[in-house]
Amino acid sequence: LVGATTTWLVCSGLVEAGVLGSSVYPLFDAARAVGNPIVINALFTGTILSCMASANGCITDSSRAWYAMSRDTLIPEIFGVLHPKYKTPYRAILFLLPIAIAFGYTGMLDQVVTFSILSALLVYIMSAIMMVKFRRMYPMGTIQREYVSPFHPVPSIILMVIAVMAIVGMYFGYWINILGGLAFYFLASLWFKKRREHYIDFNSFIGNADAWPRAEGY
Repeated sequence: LVGATTTWLVCSGLVEAGVLGSSVYPLFDAARAVGNPIVINALFTGTILSCMASANGCITDSSRAWYAMSRDTLIPEIFGVLHPKYKTPYRAILFLLPIAIAFGYTGMLDQVVTFSILSALLVYIMSAIMMVKFRRMYPMGTIQREYVSPFHPVPSIILMVIAVMAIVGMYFGYWINILGGLAFYFLASLWFKKRREHYIDFNSFIGNADAWPRAEGY
């Protein structure tokens, strides 16, 4: 919060609001407004390194997510295989890498980042909802807990409010991205539900955590 607030304050003081709001690279544009070659080159280098690190992290995280979903029978089993030597989900990496590169070459960095942020916000909202639902399904004292969230459900409510406010704020500039993202996840949810029904009867597992299937190694 401190870092983001400082960045907003500095950038809005260096670049006109209209220009800053439509900029695809607001930090770099703010650096160019300073006019100092050292500042410009330093922020340019930092931006390139951060983009590379972010892309590498996304590929690594997403490949592990695809591996886990494949092991849970949510997506085809072909992605649930580890490399015999490096123990990495290499099939998922090889599948997702060209997709990530293709998005990078579109030049629409702000659109891609917006979709990524929307995905994270949806995860936060669903996590908060499931926290409340889980506590109702298994009240205190019914199962063993390694950690107990204090002041429940206040943290979950605060998280949901902040996430929803962020999505509302995004709507004014990227409403097409938000609607497209929601449509994508709606269709993906239908796919997961339809595919999962071939493997498991959800009704037989409701309220019975011991009966939940667990993949080998989890």
